[in-house]
Amino acid sequence: MDVKTKNAIFGMLSIATSLITAAALLEFYVRLTQADGTNFDIEMWRYAKDLKVVSDIPGAGHEHTPGKGGVYMGVPVTINSAGWRDREHSVEKENGTVRIMMLGDSLTFGWGARPEDVTSYRLERLLNAKEKKFEVINAGIGNANTAMEATYFMKKAYVYKPDIVVLNYFINDAEPTPRRTENVLLEHFYSAVFIAGRFDALLRTYFGKADWQHYYRGLYQENEPGWLVAQAALKELASYCKARNIKLIVVNYPELHELSPYPFQDITSLVASKVKALSIPFLDLLPAVENQAPRSLWVTNTDSHPNGKAAGLYADSIMRVLVAQIPEDFRGSAN
Repeated sequence: MDVKTKNAIFGMLSIATSLITAAALLEFYVRLTQADGTNFDIEMWRYAKDLKVVSDIPGAGHEHTPGKGGVYMGVPVTINSAGWRDREHSVEKENGTVRIMMLGDSLTFGWGARPEDVTSYRLERLLNAKEKKFEVINAGIGNANTAMEATYFMKKAYVYKPDIVVLNYFINDAEPTPRRTENVLLEHFYSAVFIAGRFDALLRTYFGKADWQHYYRGLYQENEPGWLVAQAALKELASYCKARNIKLIVVNYPELHELSPYPFQDITSLVASKVKALSIPFLDLLPAVENQAPRSLWVTNTDSHPNGKAAGLYADSIMRVLVAQIPEDFRGSAN
């Protein structure tokens, strides 16, 4: 081997060693400074990696792994044997109990909120203030959309035979069903997740990528695939529940960045029109919070998921609508 070849090999090894060292130092830095439970991108990534699995139900996307748990955004999360962030529920409900199942995404799941500050928990406590006749099941799964939630219920969660299904709707529920990609870097390295998040913010700020308002509006163009699938799923769920005498209610959660004036009232009205056309009761939760300072409702200063204050206001509004849907024999205990 001549000197020129040796120098070339040495040079490449030096570059490789430097890159590996730099990557290791970056990974160490990110873990040291960003893995304290406050970085949204990293915490969501950890949650997905630790607690989720690809569902074997076509169209359901992903589910929680039963029996798993951890601490995310600084709060404990425990997944029960059914795959929900909830206490254990028997398949057979107790006699004299009204069973309510909450379907939804990370807002229903209670992302960033303590267990006692999740809307489903607050709702059950309100309903049972006088007499324990109500069971509220939290079947929320982070990053789910309406089509995934409806499919999951009709193919799996239906065995719990709820009397009432509350489909919790958020503006991003018209997104296409996500597919988990096997990216080695994003699967295993904090630094890759951190850089991806910063790169996305850079594109939005300086290079014309749609900001959150434009992104949400884009989901509701007339022929957007995700919106079309969401409408079809809603129609299928309505038929399914009607055939089994299950009361279905759709509850719309506001985007908590701006509340008065609310920038997405036209989209709320569009969703409401589709729901009401199916003869399904529709509740908009904006009036419950529109007079509040938006950040006072966030789980952290940088994460707009609803905190305990918001959950309490939401639960109170949902309870009042539910009472009208509950069989007459049970209304007294909720008043």
